[in-house]
Amino acid sequence: MAPREPRSVAPVLAALARGILGSIYTPEVVERMTETLSHVASDDDRNELLRTLRALDTKVGALALTGHPVRGSWLTASEAEAVIQRWKSSRIGKLRELASVLISLSMAAFYGYPNREWARIGYPGPPGPPPDVPKRIEPLPIESDTELKCDVVIVGSGAGGGCAAGILAQAGLDVIVLEKGGYSNESDFTQVEGEGFRNLYLYGGTLTTTDQGIRLFSGSTLGGGTVVNWTTSWKTPEPVLKEWALVSGIPAFASGELEESLDEVCRRLNVTLDSSASGKRDELLEEGLKRLGWHVDAMPRNVTSKCTQDEACGFCMYGCRTGAKQSSLVTYLEDAAKAGARVVVGADVRRVLIDDGHATGVEGYIGELNLTVRARAVIAACGSIETPALLLRSGLGGRVGHYMRLHPATTVAGVFDDEVRAWGGVMQARYSNQLDGPWTGGYGPTLETGPVHAAAWATVIPWTSAEEHHRLMSDFARTSVAGFPSRERGSGRVTIDKQGAPRVEYKITSDDELRIAEGVVAAAKVLEAAGARRIFTMHKQPIEYAPNGDAAHETWAEETRQRGYRDGQLMFFSMHQMGSCRMGIEPSTSAIDANNESHEVKDLYVMDASTFPTPSGVNPMISIYGIAHRAASKLAARLS
Repeated sequence: MAPREPRSVAPVLAALARGILGSIYTPEVVERMTETLSHVASDDDRNELLRTLRALDTKVGALALTGHPVRGSWLTASEAEAVIQRWKSSRIGKLRELASVLISLSMAAFYGYPNREWARIGYPGPPGPPPDVPKRIEPLPIESDTELKCDVVIVGSGAGGGCAAGILAQAGLDVIVLEKGGYSNESDFTQVEGEGFRNLYLYGGTLTTTDQGIRLFSGSTLGGGTVVNWTTSWKTPEPVLKEWALVSGIPAFASGELEESLDEVCRRLNVTLDSSASGKRDELLEEGLKRLGWHVDAMPRNVTSKCTQDEACGFCMYGCRTGAKQSSLVTYLEDAAKAGARVVVGADVRRVLIDDGHATGVEGYIGELNLTVRARAVIAACGSIETPALLLRSGLGGRVGHYMRLHPATTVAGVFDDEVRAWGGVMQARYSNQLDGPWTGGYGPTLETGPVHAAAWATVIPWTSAEEHHRLMSDFARTSVAGFPSRERGSGRVTIDKQGAPRVEYKITSDDELRIAEGVVAAAKVLEAAGARRIFTMHKQPIEYAPNGDAAHETWAEETRQRGYRDGQLMFFSMHQMGSCRMGIEPSTSAIDANNESHEVKDLYVMDASTFPTPSGVNPMISIYGIAHRAASKLAARLS
């Protein structure tokens, strides 16, 4: 007898989504939710969720999970809403996590695609269809089980992998670049949120820390995170370089050697202040900062004069249609391809091949096809989540996966009288380091703003009921944000599950929570000074106030401190993962040496953000490029 197919979870998902979304629910939501679940990194996590949903659709399971023996698929919208509300405030952590997952899935599945609510909330969606632009790189087709040979194989094509590929190929070495994602260029960037996350982000943007407390966003496409990031291009601050030299024992960080590489990549990427015109978001941030007498300055950005710097610019977190963003895709990878490097996309690299203590290549899959690449040297540059996972699957240990930093970020929202249209304008144009200084040891939060689109906003703002969420979304066009990535002292760890999928274990420490709290209080001051009429946090039970003098702000600030920011009080997000294979002289405290070579395996190098000894404190892209430029230049000299 053939095994019975598992019962579909679609009916119970539909019932729960109706409770979460209320009257705006449409049948397409369930199909999109199910498709999103297929991108979840861990089979174990996905299967656990599916088992829970199937159990909920039985009388016994429903009684255990809801207290009532009513199958989940039979719940009315109001009954499902009440279930989600109880789970959300439950003392049982697993139920709180379940509610959080279902709310995020429902919101992303609805608001991430064209729908009738876009008009109501004033969101226009992408500015027309993408342009017809020919592709400038021709990936190597893999149509059967394949074995390739080269001098250097690079796993990953973002800032680190792309830069390394360009330098090594131009030095005359035979280079193969393996990218897990696909190849998209200007003609493929629909800039529809749901499609952008699915096609351009690691695991479709579904990855979180193991406790669901921090959503992790990382690029997964040819060009990696440089294709979807916000173009902010800070060099590693001098105090951070000194700290790195001290922590790692590597003089190059503070001697000026790395500085030379940072300068060179800034030239190649066209990092300037020429394209930092303020959109409405940044105008409000700047206005509030100036009224307070606080520091404010322009953001350096890696774009060319083709950057529109208009409302359409804010959509390039889903790919830049004009080609103005000087990503790895249009700079170093094109350099590499012109110099003869081969590029393979859709490559799921499972392990590094090791022979007698030396890396000799990698192996993995292209769909169901086997791919093996033999090489004189292997470079892991697949990011601070995937690089340690690859090395752990390959049998490495030591400090691989330790010291993970995330720059956990949150934001404060302000509702204004006039439209802000926070989705538009330059990605980031202004910032303030008012909260940083000698008294913080370089760990004070940097205040900034950024583009906010409908699905991202719907998943971030607090959900307490379908009706209340509709109210918050009604203010979307008049809402602006002031937030910050928090440079943390605490750290987490990357491990792998039984199938080798990455798991990110991370808890915000009480020490870091204090700085986060002060950042939130300061962000609210800025929004209030800019004229916000209502201000609220991202706590799961929102804390808001209407500005009315210092007393109102202080009462609100004290409430936010009392509520706290740990243990699931609000959802953080991270776009800057760092440090999980950090550089250092001592194997007891680091994974790779001063030349970026593994302490455990010769000819195995790491060139991405996982190499950072401590968090960069600023957007890490230029730091990654700089470290890769220095390391690849040394490797080219050695192998040539």
